[in-house]
Amino acid sequence: MKKNLLLYIILIFLIVVNGFFLYKQFGTSEKRGPQRSNSANFISEQLQFDATQLEKFEELHGTHREKINTILRDIRASKDMLFDKASDKSVDSLEIEGLTTQIAKMEKAKGLETFRYFNAISRICNENQRERFRQIVKDGLRLQSPRNGNRPPGAPGRERRPPNPPRE
Repeated sequence: MKKNLLLYIILIFLIVVNGFFLYKQFGTSEKRGPQRSNSANFISEQLQFDATQLEKFEELHGTHREKINTILRDIRASKDMLFDKASDKSVDSLEIEGLTTQIAKMEKAKGLETFRYFNAISRICNENQRERFRQIVKDGLRLQSPRNGNRPPGAPGRERRPPNPPRE
C-alpha cells in the first residue's frame, strides 16, 4: 500500500507540474499584447522611440511582416516547384528559366520591401535616432556579409587564418 501511495503522489506531482508548464507556455500568450520579432524589439529599444513613434513603428512593422511573409511564401512555393523538376526524367529548360526568373523577381521585391521598411523607419526617427539607426543597419549588413558566413563578431571561425603552406 505504501508503494502505491508514493507512486500516486509522484503521479499527481508530475501532472500538476506539467499543467503549470503548459499554462505558462500556451495560456498567457493573449495577455502579452502584440507580438513583435526580436529584431523589431531590438530596433525600438535601441532607438528609444516615444509613444507616438512606437505606435507608428508597430504599424509599419505589422504591414512589413505581412508583405514579407507573402513574398517568402511565394518564393518557397516557386522553389518547391523548381526543385520538384529536378527529379523529372526530361527537363524543359524554358520552364526552368521561367521559374528562376520568377524567383529572382520575388527576391528583388523582398529587397525593395525591406528597403522601403527601413526608409519608413528612418522617417519616423529624430536626428539622433536616425544616426543610431544608420549604424544599426550598417552593423546588420556587415553581419550578413557572405565573407562573414553570417557569423556574429567573435564567433568561432571568424579569425583570420594564414593560408596553408604549399605542399612540396
